[in-house]
Amino acid sequence: MKQNCQSYDIPSKFLKSANTVVAKWLAELFNRCINEDVFPDSLKIACITPISKIRNPQSPSDYRPISVLPTLSKVFEKHLYQRVYSFLTENNAIAKWQYGFRTNHSTDLAITTLYDEYINNIDKHLITCSLFLDLSKAFDCCDHEILLKKLYHYGY
Repeated sequence: MKQNCQSYDIPSKFLKSANTVVAKWLAELFNRCINEDVFPDSLKIACITPISKIRNPQSPSDYRPISVLPTLSKVFEKHLYQRVYSFLTENNAIAKWQYGFRTNHSTDLAITTLYDEYINNIDKHLITCSLFLDLSKAFDCCDHEILLKKLYHYGY
């Protein structure tokens, strides 16, 4: 069941076919938003469609919401990610032990590195322990204004 969402979203097919025309305009828009510390409200509005979790839904709890953000929102988000990630990488601000959310740093590589450390420590008769943290939702519950002030304080 697809719901009709009142959206003025630009179709991704249009953006792809007109990329040479709109790229400069989008770069100007995104850079202005970054310089003014603004993420436009219109890019935050999602079209929410309920999708059934089970075959014969009987109550609202049998559905899960699927949110579809505007195409420009996704493009802007990717642009921001690339800028922040390249800045952090160029300034060596990401610890070498950080594996999540990094290109060429898979969970396989993390496990292999950990295993190698264990083996080396066993050979040296050292006691080894590990601490595993899942911080994927950590920024959802922190005060973003405080975070931004701290990042600014440290030169980021």
